Amino acid sequence: MWNPKPFLLAISLCISALSTCTAAGGGKPLVSAVTKDASTSLYTAPLKDGRPLVLDLSGPVISLTTCSSKNGTVTSLSANATNGANPLFQVSFPAAASCGAPTKLPAGAVGVAGLGPSGQSFLAQVARTQKVANKLALCLPSDGKTTSGNSVGVAIFGGGPLIFPDRGDFTTMLAGTAPLRGFNGSPGYYVTATGIAVEKTRIGVPGPLVVGLSSTAPYTTLRPDVYAALVRAFDQAATGPNFPWMSRVAAVSPFERCYNSTKLPPTRLGYAVPEIDLALEGGSTYFVSGGNSMVQVSANTACLGFVRAAGQAPAAVLGGFQMENRLLVLDVEKKQLGFTTFLNGVGLSCSNFNFTLAA
Repeated sequence: MWNPKPFLLAISLCISALSTCTAAGGGKPLVSAVTKDASTSLYTAPLKDGRPLVLDLSGPVISLTTCSSKNGTVTSLSANATNGANPLFQVSFPAAASCGAPTKLPAGAVGVAGLGPSGQSFLAQVARTQKVANKLALCLPSDGKTTSGNSVGVAIFGGGPLIFPDRGDFTTMLAGTAPLRGFNGSPGYYVTATGIAVEKTRIGVPGPLVVGLSSTAPYTTLRPDVYAALVRAFDQAATGPNFPWMSRVAAVSPFERCYNSTKLPPTRLGYAVPEIDLALEGGSTYFVSGGNSMVQVSANTACLGFVRAAGQAPAAVLGGFQMENRLLVLDVEKKQLGFTTFLNGVGLSCSNFNFTLAA
């Protein structure tokens, strides 16, 4: 268990010895590849001597599985400076970390990079040492394959730009924004949904609804009453005249609604299934089409990737699968979430970032 007092002391020592603890970043954001571990569904980035750290949007600190002190340490982390289009050069920098990361980590992972809106998160420490914005541009990959191998996403610590080859800076092409809110003192990111709809018909749960963002929950979890209302609305749409190809099959845990995927028409947005919409505070809508809603659990079966939460709050936690292959921009300073459309719908994916070192 992390002991906060010695850890805060480590941070104070690091700040007081600024010449030792601040890398010469020159004000450039840092970029890292992001991969999805197939066995745990966790997302990692090679930030510790080339070894992976789990990316945790709810994590308030950096934590390592082993370190020299039980009370906290100052460790060396690294990533590449970027111009938004390519990596430029490697930057190593000291960072305060706690000891005792969770034991259930992907193979080879040596800790957790907490990315939450706290002063001790990986994101905040990059902002301080590199003199960049406390801002994250995150594009989570799927666990599928590309023509060049496994899918690889991208994270830019410092917020961007994030440029896909021949397509421009996608941090300026957001489909929507929403204010980031706190929730009961929790360290993560939360937004407010004014309602949820399936095929443009609102489900029977009154808003506002608190929605968390989690990169460690594999699928979106919904409060029991919200889950029941969503499934009812999805069932109604799936059995209606607009989706005659949807054929229910036996459920596959942890999912309750599964379908014969051989009968589901493929589109750029994923399988042609009822669309789920989150209407957000400020007027934007987070659209969840088949590519972010249907999980392929076997060769012939795809399931609705939403699960019932064990507790009562918050109303929903948006899981990693529902955030994959779209760019999220988390601006801690402005307290704003930005997001693009599902990138596959415009002929892209998070794997399109060019990780070739710029000349």
